[in-house]
Parts: sequence; C-alpha cells; structure tokens
Amino acid sequence: MAYRSSYCKAKKYELDDLLRVREIRKDRAEKNLVQAQKLLKEAEQALAKAKQELEDYKLFVISETNRLYNQILKKSIKKNSVDALHAAIKELQNRIFEYEKRVEDAIVMCQKAKENLEKRREELAQAKRNIDKIESLKDKWREDIKKEEELQADLEMEDFRVKNLE
Repeated sequence: MAYRSSYCKAKKYELDDLLRVREIRKDRAEKNLVQAQKLLKEAEQALAKAKQELEDYKLFVISETNRLYNQILKKSIKKNSVDALHAAIKELQNRIFEYEKRVEDAIVMCQKAKENLEKRREELAQAKRNIDKIESLKDKWREDIKKEEELQADLEMEDFRVKNLE
C-alpha cells in the first residue's frame, strides 16, 4: 500500500506540457507587446517630427516669399522676372502638400501602431486567461490528489490497526 501512496505523489499533471506551451505563448505575447509599445512610440515621434517639419516649412515659405518679393522690389523688373517669381513662390507653396502628406502618413502609421498595440494587449490578456484556466484545473487536480493520498493514508492506518488487533 505504501507503493500506491508514493505513486500518487510522483504522479505528473497531464496538462503540464500544455501549461509550458501556454507560458511560452504568454512570454511571446509579452515580448510582442513591448515591441508594439516601442513601435507606437517611434510612430508618435515620427508624427511629431513631421508636424514640426511642416510648421517649419510653412514659416520658411513665408520668409522666403517675403525675401523674394523684397529682392524684386529693389530692382527694375521685367515681366518674365515677375512670372519666374510667381513660379518660384508657387513651387514653394506646392511643397507644403508634400509635408502635409508626410503628416497624414505619420498619422496613419500612429493609428496602425495603436491598433497593433491594442491587439497585442488583447493577445497577452488571452494568454494569461489561458494559463489561469489550466492553473485552476491544476489546483483542483492537486486537491484531488491530496484527498486521494489522505484517503489512502487512512486506509493504510485501518489496515495497520486491523493487523495489530489480530
């Protein structure tokens, strides 16, 4: 009978391998979450940089336009010089659209990074829930094993008492 009691103690939980797999998945989900947080931070920094570049360029366009007008006002000008001035100013202003496009692209990247981060948070939460399920089953299994061992010990004690009485 003592063999059976030690057998119960040495018994392996059937879901231990699955629990290890779930732990690995949780670790991977944690790493993915950290990576997603890093990507979001980088996207936010890129957005801030793009916005700043846009604002800086807008200020540059204003100052450059004023400089070009002031430069032309100090000279006698011909019609083709005025046309060239207008073309140069229009080119400066058209480049604003490029900077605005960069800002829009950065906003899209930020939104995607936020969505990715939320997805990674949910994956980690799910991984933790999966582990908790198995852990609760393992706790129940341990209780059952303990009860079985106590019952076995009681039976051994009864056998010992019966043998001693004989």
